[in-house]
Amino acid sequence: MNRVIAWIMGFFFRWLPHRGQRALLAAGRPDEHSPVLVTGNYTLTLRRLFRDIRGRDAWVLSADSGGINVWCAACGGEFTHHQVIQAVKTSRLADKVAHRKLILPALSAPGVDAGQVREKTGFSVRFGPVRAKDIPRYLDDGMQKTPAMRRADFSLRHRLDMLVSMNFIIWLPLALFFGMFLPSAFWGVTALFWGIAGVSYLVFPFLPGRTGYIRMLWVLAALVFLLVAAGTALGAGPLSLWPWMMGGAAITVAVFFDAAGIVAPMASDAEAMLFALGIRRLGGLLREKTLGSVRHNPRRCRACGRCMDVCPLEVFEKDPETQKIRPAKPRACFSCGACKMQCPQGALELEGG
Repeated sequence: MNRVIAWIMGFFFRWLPHRGQRALLAAGRPDEHSPVLVTGNYTLTLRRLFRDIRGRDAWVLSADSGGINVWCAACGGEFTHHQVIQAVKTSRLADKVAHRKLILPALSAPGVDAGQVREKTGFSVRFGPVRAKDIPRYLDDGMQKTPAMRRADFSLRHRLDMLVSMNFIIWLPLALFFGMFLPSAFWGVTALFWGIAGVSYLVFPFLPGRTGYIRMLWVLAALVFLLVAAGTALGAGPLSLWPWMMGGAAITVAVFFDAAGIVAPMASDAEAMLFALGIRRLGGLLREKTLGSVRHNPRRCRACGRCMDVCPLEVFEKDPETQKIRPAKPRACFSCGACKMQCPQGALELEGG
């Protein structure tokens, strides 16, 4: 029963912190030569990690991430090298394994200084795949990542996963209100809500516009057109369904509040709005993406490739002439900060954020 409750809390209330164990955990029957996978103590992350490495013998070091996902926690200052160092020391990991290698999630790179971890613990850091499901292949291939393992996936599967978990917490108070006070409208409002949310998440990448809020206007226009056409077809007049128009508009705004930051490789509209209001931080929330772009200093670059290894959008490439790294797709950058954190030469800066 507790597992069911934990799953419901972790999936349907994903916006809320949900803390799991902070400990050195065993997957299978690990020994002193088994790999060490470091992650945050977000229950959904831990559950999916153990699911994806089922059948493997490994140590899982769960460090404190404030009970939120690794990407948001790393960018929001909740999951850094300090938490990793503390976890390594308090778990007495050095007494459990003969090697000195840690495999961290790729999306923890914005917050974890690999050099600091090595200096303070003696363990070197490798940033593994973006998705936990790729870890078995990554281990089988000698800890070598393919380009697909580096890339953040905003596919249809990802958007469907986000659809329910990110919008359930918005729908729930609506359902309670209409269920108690206007039960006759309950199913209509529910259908309208999930219809708008489903279509929006499905077509979001294909809508024109550089921000999520501009793309929202296309959905609003389509909604008004459909309701006007429905009212006209029913013979009640084009504006006869105006309550549904107003309600649908409110639902659309709620669904699109941070759609760009959730289902697309775009800067977060929600964070842009907070910045405009003078709010630079909201705990660990809304922090996996921010504003700005990367600036590269080629004179400092030593072509170590660490920026290419941790960039989730393949912004960087190696110049075939100079053999140095350069930003090939600077406009794709949403300034997560991973490249800057991992560059040992200080050749990268984030500007405009």
